[in-house]
Amino acid sequence: MLVRVRKHLLFIIFSVFYFSFSLLIYKDYGITSDEQLEYRAGSVYLRYLFSNSQKRQELVSNVSLKDNPTNFPYFRLYPGIVSFVNYKGFYEWAHLINLFFGYSAFLVVYLFIRDITNSKYSVLAPLLLFINPYYLGHIPANPKDVPFSMLYVLCLLLIAKLNVKKIPHAIILGVFMSLLVGMRLVGGFLYVVLLIKCMCDRKGILRFLLILAISAATLFAIWPFLWSDPLNKILSLITSAQDFSFWDRKILFNGQLITKDGRPWYYLFTYIFYKTPLLILFGAVGSVFIAGKKARFVAVVLITNLLLYLVLRPTIYNEMRHFLYLVPLITILASFFLIHLLESKNAVVTRFTACCILVSLLKMSYDFAILHPYQYVYFNEVAGNMSKIYKKYETDYWSASYKDSSRYLREISLKGSEPIKVYPCNLAFGVDYYSYKDFVLVNKSAEADYIICDYQNALINNFDLEDKIVFKVVRKDAVLSYVAKKTK
Repeated sequence: MLVRVRKHLLFIIFSVFYFSFSLLIYKDYGITSDEQLEYRAGSVYLRYLFSNSQKRQELVSNVSLKDNPTNFPYFRLYPGIVSFVNYKGFYEWAHLINLFFGYSAFLVVYLFIRDITNSKYSVLAPLLLFINPYYLGHIPANPKDVPFSMLYVLCLLLIAKLNVKKIPHAIILGVFMSLLVGMRLVGGFLYVVLLIKCMCDRKGILRFLLILAISAATLFAIWPFLWSDPLNKILSLITSAQDFSFWDRKILFNGQLITKDGRPWYYLFTYIFYKTPLLILFGAVGSVFIAGKKARFVAVVLITNLLLYLVLRPTIYNEMRHFLYLVPLITILASFFLIHLLESKNAVVTRFTACCILVSLLKMSYDFAILHPYQYVYFNEVAGNMSKIYKKYETDYWSASYKDSSRYLREISLKGSEPIKVYPCNLAFGVDYYSYKDFVLVNKSAEADYIICDYQNALINNFDLEDKIVFKVVRKDAVLSYVAKKTK
């Protein structure tokens, strides 16, 4: 027992730090645009799943299309669990739950790199993922992409480690793969990876078909969307995954508003290059030259995902959020390369690598602290000055910083004789949550005393508010959101 503890001591220390840190910071994070819908629809999903037929009919007759688990193609198991645990509906509690669940991503990454390197430095992988402002900034208030990223890496690890000849292993793999593909169809690519592994064995195809059957049965059992006309609905899922007709807004990219169909082919690659800390980026590239068999396996999966993006051109927006699952893969490769250098027999190489890692960790820690609690707006040094970046690319695309703007207006309203009228360009439910009913939300900007907005939404709405701004939420010279006072 003591030997095992000693073996994983550094990661145990990291784990204690992570949970302690989560308890300190969870209240700081603002509500994001999708949270209300995800938790509400997740709650409906769970109640539908565990209700009798009569209650199910009553339930779906009183909810919108996006909340209806039988008609809308979203698998909301995780948001449903968060809603169940967070029975009082406080967003702060939801953020704490998400942070606690987010630990699983660091655990899986640690287990993966430990399996690849068996090194005492394996804690470097979860540490790099944690200190990556973009990834950690998503964990508290993103109940979609973070769970998917964890499941993706977990399924990849299970494919590499489990013996599919064993029935219990096949069941485990089938269940987790079903959850993965239910959350995002892109997870289905791992079935191809699994098939290639199974083809190496004479009876492997039968095992693959068994795992496929287990996945299908699990998904059908827990996803009401597939309970009627499953074949046509699966086809509609494949179609909607590529064009995503449910979302049709303009995107700020390279200083211009473009449509989702007007995205250049390099859209995703731009954000991978700009949003990934340089140490991780260079480490991932370096791993290509010294990768062992298991690390090469991760590299092939990563590169194939990027090639599929180029070929299929799926609809993505909000920077690289839909491809957040690639961040742990990039981090694993970078860690493999850095650990390889740390364990070099050349003392100069070891010391130089250790210094580079230390300097980079200090720089990422600085960025992490100065961006708090809006770490997901992070751009690396290559991208340039944040004072220019926020006018060229999406930064606070989920309007989390509206929390601070709302608090400012609440103070203004409390000082007045009557509540002020506020028009938010986005995140109306979040602004209302932080108002504590001390100011009034209006549906038209013309009726407002104050407007909460940001650069991108002002462009979309053709608002000219620059000379009316009385309050700004700023991080590293980037204006994430602001309050403008209407002139009478």
